[in-house]
Amino acid sequence: MGALILIIFYGSILFCVAASVVKVIRYVSAPLHLRWELYQGSSVYESVDWWKKSHLSFGEKLKSVAADVLFLRGYYQRNRGLWFFLYLFHIGIYLIILWHAWLFLAAVTTDIEKASAFGRLWGHFATALAFLGGAGILIKRLTGGELKAYYPPVHYIKWGFLLMTLLGAFYAVDVYFGGKMPELLKYVKDQVLFQDFEKKLHPAVATAPHVLFASAWLIYFPFSHIMKLFFRYYHYMRWDDVPNEKGSLIEAKVKELLDLPITWSAPHIRPGKKWKEVASETGEESRAGNR
Repeated sequence: MGALILIIFYGSILFCVAASVVKVIRYVSAPLHLRWELYQGSSVYESVDWWKKSHLSFGEKLKSVAADVLFLRGYYQRNRGLWFFLYLFHIGIYLIILWHAWLFLAAVTTDIEKASAFGRLWGHFATALAFLGGAGILIKRLTGGELKAYYPPVHYIKWGFLLMTLLGAFYAVDVYFGGKMPELLKYVKDQVLFQDFEKKLHPAVATAPHVLFASAWLIYFPFSHIMKLFFRYYHYMRWDDVPNEKGSLIEAKVKELLDLPITWSAPHIRPGKKWKEVASETGEESRAGNR
């Protein structure tokens, strides 16, 4: 059983990295027109003569993205009751990520025996914020009729699983390790440096469930909305307000795409032509060709 947990844990890390790289490559290399689905909210293209208006500078774009990512501005403007718990949860998750980075670094670069209680307080504070925020989000979405309609049953299972993961982390740190930072850092060091395989093959009951929970999240991450959310803020995807001017790179990409043949059919479209032919047809020509 311990060997299986060991394989799942390290395998989930490798899988997360590999799958994330594949997703990044697929998003970045996606055809120009497929990036539309990544836009969030209203688009600049909804404005009349949008190409005649001045474009945002990089600094303005960065400021706007920071407001969305760091302060969840969109939720604050639309639903402040939900925003409060979302903000608690996100701050908690950010602190947990930083805490883990500190654990990995401190475990291999500092004198473990001299570790203070600060790391324990940091971890518990971050976990408490994430748990309170996550529980509040789950309750809000369960009881809010306007929110409940947008989420399938698996969504609530996911949040319940997340809360269990956070509780498992608290139990492992404060019960199994007794809240002692030297013990926790020694365990982390063994994981990072691949030491003490005998203990890995016979993991403690307190740590094994949390390791499995964490592995499940690592496997899920590349397919989560978080990856898509990241690319909403990717400069050319969310803020691509560059007009299609003659001789531009965008024009060259559009021409290349329009020159592709149609490879699927539907009541409103038939294969056998190139996209530029269909795009230039009038309504009457299109209907006549589909009869």
